[in-house]
Amino acid sequence: MSDRARPMDSGAAGQGGRSKKQTQSDAKGNRRGGRAIAQAEEVEVKEKINLVRLRYEGAVKDGQDDPHKVLISKVHKAAQLQLSDDKLSVTGYKGYRTARCSHGAHEGALYCEVRVSRMGVSGHCRLGWCTRKAELQAPVGYDTFGFSYRDVDGSKVFNGLREPYGQPFREGDVVGMYIYLPKGGRTLEPQQNEYTKYKGKWMRIEDPEPNPEQLPGSVIAFAVNGVYQGVAFRDFNEGTYYPAVSLYTMPEQQEGATVTVNFGPRFQYPPLQPEGCPPAMPVCELATVGAAAAAAAATPGATEAPSGATPPPGAGFGMQDAGPQASGVLSDAAFAAVPPQDVDMKDAVLGLVQEGPDGAGEVVEGGM
Repeated sequence: MSDRARPMDSGAAGQGGRSKKQTQSDAKGNRRGGRAIAQAEEVEVKEKINLVRLRYEGAVKDGQDDPHKVLISKVHKAAQLQLSDDKLSVTGYKGYRTARCSHGAHEGALYCEVRVSRMGVSGHCRLGWCTRKAELQAPVGYDTFGFSYRDVDGSKVFNGLREPYGQPFREGDVVGMYIYLPKGGRTLEPQQNEYTKYKGKWMRIEDPEPNPEQLPGSVIAFAVNGVYQGVAFRDFNEGTYYPAVSLYTMPEQQEGATVTVNFGPRFQYPPLQPEGCPPAMPVCELATVGAAAAAAAATPGATEAPSGATPPPGAGFGMQDAGPQASGVLSDAAFAAVPPQDVDMKDAVLGLVQEGPDGAGEVVEGGM
C-alpha cells in the first residue's frame, strides 16, 4: 500500500489530519487562552435591578404594625389619612385615598364589617379587598390589584371600571365584606424590603415578581345591614388580600369622612356565606394564625402552622431584618432608623382622585 493510500492513525484522525507540531502549538495557545477565559469567568456579572422611588418615606418611619393585633395599618396607608388612637377608625380629607388592614391572607375565607361613621355633605367611600401592590393615592378598585363596593350607586369597581352590583349605602350603614381564596394560590408577597440610595434619593429595590395567575373558585361578596348583595367578583387573580377602605371629600368640607372597621370576632350582623363557599373566619384571627406560623418557622421540628394567613410584619415577611445586607442596602428595620432629615420629601409625587358630578373618578397628578 502506498503512502498516499495509507490510513491515518487514530491520533491523527482525531486532530483532523493536522501535524504533530501544529497540534502542540494549538495546545500551547489553548493553555494561554484558557487562563484568559478562566479570568473572564471570574469577573462578577452584576444583574440589573429595578429601583422604585419612595413617594412617602414618612410612612415607613412611623414604625411597624403590631403583629399581635389586626388593625388598620399605620404603614400601608396614604400619608394624608388619619387613624384613631385604637387604629380601628380612619378619617380622610380632600380626594380619594386608601388604607389597608395590617394582616392579609392568600388562602381561606375571611369576613369583617365596616361602619360608615360619617360622610358629611360631600363624602364618599369605597370598601373592599386589595393586595399590597394596589395604589394608596387612589380608591380601591382603581387598578387591577383591588376590588371595591361603591357607596354612590352601589356599583362594583375593578381596574377603574364600574358595573352595576348592589344597593347604595350611606352614613350609618354597616357593610359586611367576605372573601374566599381556595387553596393553591401563591402569596406573591415580598419576603424582605431592601432600600438603597441612588442619586441622593432613597429607592426601594424591587425584585422581579411572578405574574399572578387566575385563582378559580375565588369569591368576593358584600352585605349591607345584614342584607346579602350577591357575589361581586369571581375567579380573580391569586395573591395576598387585605381589607381596604377608601375615603373622599371635597376640599370645602371641613370635617373629614370616617369609617370604622370591625375585624371581629363579634359582628353586628351574621357573617354572610355565599352559596358553595365555606363559612368565614373573622379577620381578627389572622394575628393568631400569623403568630403560630412564625413560631412554627422559628422552632426546628415543629409541626406545620395553619396555612392561609400571611405572617404579619416582623413575624415572617416584609418588615423583619433578614440578616447581613449588601453594601449600601438597608433592610426595613435599618431604613426605619435613618434620621428623618436624611429623607428628601420635596419631590414627592401626590396623586389625588377627584369625584366629578356624576361620581366618576379622575386622577389628578400634582400637589394638594
